[in-house]
Amino acid sequence: SRLTDSNPPTPRTSVLDLRLSGALYFERLFLASMISLGKGDNEDIDVVLPSAPLEISSPFVSHTFKNRIPQILQRTLDYSKDKLKPQHVEGVEALIQEIKGDKPLQPITDAKHDADEWNTALKGYVDRKATWSQAPWFLWETYMYRRLASITHFWETGVDYFAAEKRKGLETTAAQIKARAKVVQEIGGKWDYTTLRKLMLADLWGNQADASLFSATTMGDKGGQGGGSSSSDKLICDESKRVFDVLERHPVSKARKAVFFTDNAGLEIVSDLMLIDFLLTSKQVAVIELKLKPYPYFVSDATPEDIKVTVDFLKQIGDKPCERLGTAIEKFIDSKKLILTKEWFLTSSKPMWAMPKELRSELRENTDLVFVKGDLMYRKLLGCEE
Repeated sequence: SRLTDSNPPTPRTSVLDLRLSGALYFERLFLASMISLGKGDNEDIDVVLPSAPLEISSPFVSHTFKNRIPQILQRTLDYSKDKLKPQHVEGVEALIQEIKGDKPLQPITDAKHDADEWNTALKGYVDRKATWSQAPWFLWETYMYRRLASITHFWETGVDYFAAEKRKGLETTAAQIKARAKVVQEIGGKWDYTTLRKLMLADLWGNQADASLFSATTMGDKGGQGGGSSSSDKLICDESKRVFDVLERHPVSKARKAVFFTDNAGLEIVSDLMLIDFLLTSKQVAVIELKLKPYPYFVSDATPEDIKVTVDFLKQIGDKPCERLGTAIEKFIDSKKLILTKEWFLTSSKPMWAMPKELRSELRENTDLVFVKGDLMYRKLLGCEE
């Protein structure tokens, strides 16, 4: 917690942080200590940069810089060369060489509304001609995906250069998706703690379907067994009972809202939709908002367009439970019970305590529960300090 008050006011919002990376699994609930929500209503939060950001000397950071990032960009070209214009392919190839050669960071040159914010974050490094390896890890890794969107003219062409890999991720995890759909169909709207925890576990395990860590072709053995219902042995922290208590706190008739800071498309977003279906069907939550990435990001991160692709996949896979889930989600979207929103803060290099005032106020005043999904959001919560 970054709170300064010894007895801070309890914010309305509770936060569940779900992070899974490799063999480590985290499930945490932050009550009364959400770093970006816990201050007083009229008090601004200063941006505090990490005092000791992870540097290129860290083995995994070095591996990410020298191997993972260039491989991701090359894989993107392999999947999408036929969709990208020749000049965009050349731009991506030049970006790969720029990173491999550890060249100085460059400002964002397009006119999107986040460009000024990015260039403010980059200014100190650009002014002193700092190279990629001389900037903090979180900054240059998120910056790489923003540069990629600019180089490929994503907003002009609408071409999702990660779409083919995301689609392959859906197809290779079809067995796990069917298992999850069957579980949620059998549960129906039955509301109790055991059921909620079972679905939260399945949602947590779904985070293994991360194409920035694993390739789409290796996703078939990810996501746990039996819909994730028995996969709790690797949990480091389990405070799911407190999530249940949050949803039990008020009368069911109250117009309760939950928000998901989403992570991956494919198996993970299906796992999110499974939990969403349960929360809305059980009527414990009246409205759920999915805050999604505004452009292709970290290979498999979900955009609003990915939700439509996922719903269509569920309806056309030839499996009755999947068809039921896809149809239910479609109806929730049409009835505004499930709202899809592009959230630019999720793709920024800012830590969670530098959340924009408007978003912070929205969550504090109009939201009861926030699900924070994935490694990237975990890193935003920590500021990548350790």
